[in-house]
Amino acid sequence: MKIVILIFSILFLLSGCVNKSYVKFVDNNIENYIEIKKINERVREDGFKEIEVVGENTTKYYKLFRYRVTWEDKDGFAIPSLSSNWREFPVQKNAQFRINVIAPNKKAVVYQLYLDKTDR
Repeated sequence: MKIVILIFSILFLLSGCVNKSYVKFVDNNIENYIEIKKINERVREDGFKEIEVVGENTTKYYKLFRYRVTWEDKDGFAIPSLSSNWREFPVQKNAQFRINVIAPNKKAVVYQLYLDKTDR
């Protein structure tokens, strides 16, 4: 019994060390404006990872948001990329939007996409 508990404990600790991809709202108020519907991921034929985030502006107003994506390799090291810079995107009222990003190289396996509202 002690061996089983030890094995589960080790697996639990190791699973916490795994880098995970995610979408994060920088400003929690954005949750009042945007709903993330789904996140699609694939490895293209050329070996580059591609992500697509589908969301919706749930308000009755035109909104201007921004996003940036950071990438890491399988060991958790950051991979410099142009997508790490903030990019603005407009969303019409009650409209769906899509953010498509391709990894900077074939070693990029983990991403973090950050969404924020603009200062304008």
